[in-house]
Amino acid sequence: MSLLTAGLELSKPTEVVYSFRDYQFVTWTLLTALAGLWFLTRRVVHPAHDQPQAQHIVLSVAFTPLPLAIFFGGMVFGGLALSLGGNSLFGHSMSLQASASLAGQFIGSVVLIGSTFLLPGSLRWAPSAAMPGAALTPPPAEPSGSAEVTGAWRAFSFKTLFQCYLALIALTVIAALLWKAFYYFCAQNGQTLPEDPQDIVKLVANFDWSGSWLPIILFGLTCSVGAPIVEELTFRGMLYPAFKGWLPRGFAIVLTGVIFGLIHGSLSAFLPLAMFGAVLCIVRDRYGLLTCIGLHALFNFLTFFWLSYAPNAAMEF
Repeated sequence: MSLLTAGLELSKPTEVVYSFRDYQFVTWTLLTALAGLWFLTRRVVHPAHDQPQAQHIVLSVAFTPLPLAIFFGGMVFGGLALSLGGNSLFGHSMSLQASASLAGQFIGSVVLIGSTFLLPGSLRWAPSAAMPGAALTPPPAEPSGSAEVTGAWRAFSFKTLFQCYLALIALTVIAALLWKAFYYFCAQNGQTLPEDPQDIVKLVANFDWSGSWLPIILFGLTCSVGAPIVEELTFRGMLYPAFKGWLPRGFAIVLTGVIFGLIHGSLSAFLPLAMFGAVLCIVRDRYGLLTCIGLHALFNFLTFFWLSYAPNAAMEF
C-alpha cells in the first residue's frame, strides 16, 4: 500500500500521521509564503492609483447572474446524476458530474466573453490602475470590447504572474492562520465552528486511485481551467467593476472578496477565500483580467496537485 492510499483511509478513527509527502507540502508552502512576503515589500499587489472607467452598471449587475446560473445549473445537474447513479456517459457517475460542471463552465464563459463584444462596457479586461508617476492610457469615451481584451493582453507577463502568485500565497497563508486562530478562540469559549471543506476538496483528497482516473482528470479540468475562467470573468471582469461604479474602490474590493468567499460555501475556508478574491481585484486593476485568470488557474492547479499528492496536510491548511 502506498503512502498516499494509506493516508486516505479516513474511516479509521486513528490520528492522522503525516507522511514525507505531507512535509514536502508544508515546506513548499512556507518557502513560497516567505518569497511572497518579499514580493509584497516590492509592492507587487499593493493598491495603486485607479483611473475611473465608464461602466454600464445596470447592464453588468443584471447580466452577472446568468453565467453563474448556467454554471451552478451544470453543477446541480451533475449532482442529481451522481445521486441517481447515472452511468451512461463515461460509465461512471462521477465523470458525468464533472462533465456537467465543465459544460456549465464552458457555456458561462462563452456567454460572458460574448458580452464583452455584444454589450461593450458590461465586462472589463484592461488594467485601470498604475503606480504613482506611471503613465496609463486613458480609457476611450465609448468602451470597446476589442480594446479591453488588447489592453489585458499587453499587460500580461509570466514574470508578473509568478510574482503575484507568490504574494497571493503569502496573503492567503496569513488569512488562513488568522482564521484558524479565530476558530481556536471560539472553541476556547465553548463555540465549536464546523470544519466543512468544499465538496471538491474532499473528493480530490479522498479519491480512490485504484480505479479509473477519468473522473479526477475531468474534475482537475473543472478546477484548473473552467472555474478560473468563469469565476474571473464574473467576479473581477463584471461584478467588481460594477461595484466600483457605485462604491469607493476599497469597499468594492472588500465586497467582491466577501461574496467570492461566501459563494464557495465553506465556513472553514471563508477568510482565505475572501482574501483571495479581494487580492485578485487589485491584480485586475494593476495587471488586467488575463493575469487574474492565469493566477487563479495556477493557484487552483497547484492546490489540486497537493490535495492529490499530500492530502493530509493539504486538507489541514
